[in-house]
Amino acid sequence: MSDTVAVPKSLIKGIIDHLEELASILETLEELLDEDGLKRVREGMSDYKEGRYRVVKSAEELRRELF
Repeated sequence: MSDTVAVPKSLIKGIIDHLEELASILETLEELLDEDGLKRVREGMSDYKEGRYRVVKSAEELRRELF
């Protein structure tokens, strides 16, 4: 009897993709359940609605904006 099994790479990739999506959802829920996190989300939404944001087209532009 064999101790190994063949699993298609596409199946492994699909599982990993779904796990990453689940992790992202859990992180979002964690942020929304935290009082300070929810406050940050609301401030961010307000900033966006008021146009207090910048659009950058490259990593270099982002570095210049941040630093």
